[in-house]
Amino acid sequence: MSEDRSVAWVEAYEGLAEEIDRWIAGAIRRQQDLPFAGGHDECNYTASWPTFSAITGEPGPMEFCKGLRDQLLAWPEFYHGFYPDAKWDIEHSVENWTVFMTALAEADPGDEVTLDGIEDVVHHLGNWAEGCPDWFDWEKKRFVSEYVGTRQVRDEPPWDFSTYWDARASELALAYYDLRGEERYLEFAVAFATGWAEHILAQEDLGYWLMLDADTEDREGFRVAYGEYPEDFHARNIGWAPEVMRHMLHLYSRVGGAKLRDAALKIIELGPEAIERDRGVRPDTWDWKRDYQERTGDLRFADEVHEGADALVAAARQAAEQPLPEIVMLEGLAPYPARNYAWRDEAGGLHDLAGPGSQQMMEACGANSAAMSGWASMP
Repeated sequence: MSEDRSVAWVEAYEGLAEEIDRWIAGAIRRQQDLPFAGGHDECNYTASWPTFSAITGEPGPMEFCKGLRDQLLAWPEFYHGFYPDAKWDIEHSVENWTVFMTALAEADPGDEVTLDGIEDVVHHLGNWAEGCPDWFDWEKKRFVSEYVGTRQVRDEPPWDFSTYWDARASELALAYYDLRGEERYLEFAVAFATGWAEHILAQEDLGYWLMLDADTEDREGFRVAYGEYPEDFHARNIGWAPEVMRHMLHLYSRVGGAKLRDAALKIIELGPEAIERDRGVRPDTWDWKRDYQERTGDLRFADEVHEGADALVAAARQAAEQPLPEIVMLEGLAPYPARNYAWRDEAGGLHDLAGPGSQQMMEACGANSAAMSGWASMP
């Protein structure tokens, strides 16, 4: 890379960091007087801030996040760090913890307040918390209900099932194991992921995307006990197969196990058709195959992974010809506010950034070293 090019990119990086800092400062001004209100993903708009603080040394974002954490932990309607009544499904119940609290702990792994706060949630997963109902059936390797709380569990029809998206709770246990090394959380993740691997491998195709005790072949009896609720839940969750697949691959990279590997492979092979059948859109799976290859060392998808990486690098190279992005992010409680990337003109106006998003750009940087060396040598 030429000296002029290097200087330009250093200046661009500094400008981008300043833009992020301005956004965070503005967000803090808007949010600092609003108390935590108990939303299932209310803290997650700040998930990138702890890392930004750690990289730049700016204390403000980390201080705000720790204040938000303290409100989360002190919220009076929590009981042992969790919703006491079974009003949320598992995936949403742990969302502030899997996204916000984990990011905070990873940026400051010596912060015992954050780590203890995470443990106050994950120690319910394997029935370790005294005075709280059991959530997990270790023999069947699944949650006893999709709706759990620290005082109540709905373990009767139509709520007594587990689904693929519960992998987010098991991934939280695995993340906590990474942070503190407590073996029981690894054992829990092994049980959960192995249960789903066995369920997937036992079916001719991907079959039913819920795990429950009822006889799904007895359609009349099933509908009497469950109505249409599990069917609706099944349809809404079919797109979560990649999440349980990635969880199984993450665990496989730690402990091995043919069941985990083979079930992940089955999702890669059959998942796109199943998702397209229920959702009407066929997902692009090159990154599924890349994750499989990286975690297992199996090179059966090597050509497709390489082609996908080349395409990503090409798109990133084209995007590099545009003005560099200024980050504009929308935080708050509105349902799924859009995250937009734009560039600012000389008059201060913002224009949408075309091309791959930030995550794809980051992936492109490591996708193909030969291609990237060619990109870096551009005049």
